[in-house]
Amino acid sequence: MVSLFSSLNIASNALSVNESAISVVSHNVANMNTEGYSKQKVNLATRNIAGSIGDNVENQIRANGGVMIANVKRYTNEYLNNYYREQNSILKGYEQQLGNLDDLADILNDLEGTGIDAALSDFYEALNNLNEYPASSTARINFIETARTLTSIMNSKSVELEQLTSQVLGDGVSEEALENSQIYTHYKEFNNKLEELAAVNKALQVTQTGTLEANNLLDKRDLILNEISEFVDISVQEKPNGSVYLYVGDNLLVKGAEVVGELDIQTAKSYCDANGITYPDDWDGQDAVISIVDPTQNGKVIVANANESIQQGSLGGMLHSADVQEDVTNAGTVLDSLNHLAQTIADVFNDLNTREGAYCINPDDTGKLIATNEDNLIFVGADGTGEGITAGNITINADLLTDDGCWNISCAYFEDLANFDENAVGNAQNVAAMLGTRNEKLAALDGMSLEDYYTGLVGKVASAGDNIQTLYDTQSGVVDGIYNQILRTSSVDLNEELVDLVKYQTAYAAAAQVFNTCNNCLDTLMSLGG
Repeated sequence: MVSLFSSLNIASNALSVNESAISVVSHNVANMNTEGYSKQKVNLATRNIAGSIGDNVENQIRANGGVMIANVKRYTNEYLNNYYREQNSILKGYEQQLGNLDDLADILNDLEGTGIDAALSDFYEALNNLNEYPASSTARINFIETARTLTSIMNSKSVELEQLTSQVLGDGVSEEALENSQIYTHYKEFNNKLEELAAVNKALQVTQTGTLEANNLLDKRDLILNEISEFVDISVQEKPNGSVYLYVGDNLLVKGAEVVGELDIQTAKSYCDANGITYPDDWDGQDAVISIVDPTQNGKVIVANANESIQQGSLGGMLHSADVQEDVTNAGTVLDSLNHLAQTIADVFNDLNTREGAYCINPDDTGKLIATNEDNLIFVGADGTGEGITAGNITINADLLTDDGCWNISCAYFEDLANFDENAVGNAQNVAAMLGTRNEKLAALDGMSLEDYYTGLVGKVASAGDNIQTLYDTQSGVVDGIYNQILRTSSVDLNEELVDLVKYQTAYAAAAQVFNTCNNCLDTLMSLGG
């Protein structure tokens, strides 16, 4: 009778185990298209119900309780998962850089003939016309208008470049601009992901490992870690219960169920004010500053300025989208180059227009020449002088826009003042010198002409875009390759699941038959006993 009851117990337990195994198979099939899902497999083991069985055969038989689920194995490769996150972070950094360069190329696009390149060409064409007709007020006004157009376009490009940077990082001063920037949105999302990870870690700490529930939590954990790696490069330390410690650099951000470090962000001016730095004179960093703070200690600062330690991921790509570095092409370096071009244009033409030996046409007697003076600048900056000129503030000297202002353009030049002829209004040697700068290799521009310098800048942006595109495509291949390896390990194979389903259904049917047989025997014995 004892053996019969034991058999009933074994058969009943087998029914339960195989039913659970079938549920795991069903769970696999149901989630075969779920992002981040790792297939699971039931591992069975002998169920021992009597403790130590020793060498006694009878004890061994009595100790045998049938079958049990040892664990539910989750098919994954932690090395590949970590490698994927590392490479994915690099990819997201390239993606951000590529987007920035595409925007730069659009700003510098001169295909429609409305950019700086076309304006420089028109400017020199007007100079050529003035060289032929130095005494013509029409030629002079046309030259001034082309110069005015050139400065207007440079102003516009400067604004667009500053807006591009502001869209990504804010303007460095305004809290409102920062809160409307891309990096602000990403920093908030990053901190939210840290909270999600901590919540999953907490659930893992109270869930038995090797179970369906724990494995599902581990899938969710890995998916969150993948999403976090898109923002910044991370490192992960896994604990026995499946929860993780998450680091950015050497800084611990998530410690199991607790977020012990998160990002904070502020404008460059706010950071400088708080740290005794004069903004912007003594500041050469980014327009936004990311800090790492401890939310468990009322936002205590762990790292005041973490910008340099954040180089990868979308946050890294944004933070350094305007860095002015010699070997980098971005909005910052392009604007710096345009500022340098604007100052050089002003220096070259202001020097020629005001140099000793240069003469203008007398506005009171247009048949006579009059010596130029140091105030006869063609281009000025924000303060009305030829100093501190940028692409954003370069403009035409207001004196040139008055009724007689066109006569302030120097036309004649006498190297030997003893040969000066005040009636030589047709002398255009100074205009010719200005026109000659079109092909002049200027030391200020590293041996390039004005037009070549700008063309080279446009080419540099295009080349940088091509290079980043190549890096992005290559890195995409690396990331896709790693992801495909992960899928080969973790993806659900319908053929395998069908084999397991048949196996467990057969075992279930066999256990049911044993159970029914034992039950019938027990009924018979009970009736005989009655």
